[in-house]
Amino acid sequence: MRKTCLLLLLLPIAIGCGDDAGEPIEGTIMMQYGDKMPAMVAGSAVQHEENDDMLVQVGSRAVDCGTYLDRFLDFDAPNGHFVHFAVPKVPGTYDSHSVSVDRNSSRESYSYSSTGDVVIDSVDEMRVTGSVSFMVTDDEEGEIAVSGTFDVLRCF
Repeated sequence: MRKTCLLLLLLPIAIGCGDDAGEPIEGTIMMQYGDKMPAMVAGSAVQHEENDDMLVQVGSRAVDCGTYLDRFLDFDAPNGHFVHFAVPKVPGTYDSHSVSVDRNSSRESYSYSSTGDVVIDSVDEMRVTGSVSFMVTDDEEGEIAVSGTFDVLRCF
């Protein structure tokens, strides 16, 4: 019995499930972070904590309905590369809108915010779809850019 329990405990780690996997996304969204191109594979749209907007968040890992990336100095933020923005819960075009890009590791966190272009194509019962375009240049990191479409789980 002990071997069976051990195998069951190790199984989620071996196949990549759990908190690190996040909620899978669809779309063409890509991030350039200096000389890195982390794959954007997880995302969600959650209720904003301060107003009626939704927070759309996409990342290289660990983004799901329990994630909230729009907290300053959040020591529980997942490790990886992320983009997030708050927009109304209705389809529309939001030019020159605030967009943030974060890079978190166990030792350091970096956040860059500037304006970008956001389009929300649809907000249905299960999914939020749209596109985002954002670029900022950092003296140390170089160019940080996000562009493409996203299709994320709606969690509100």
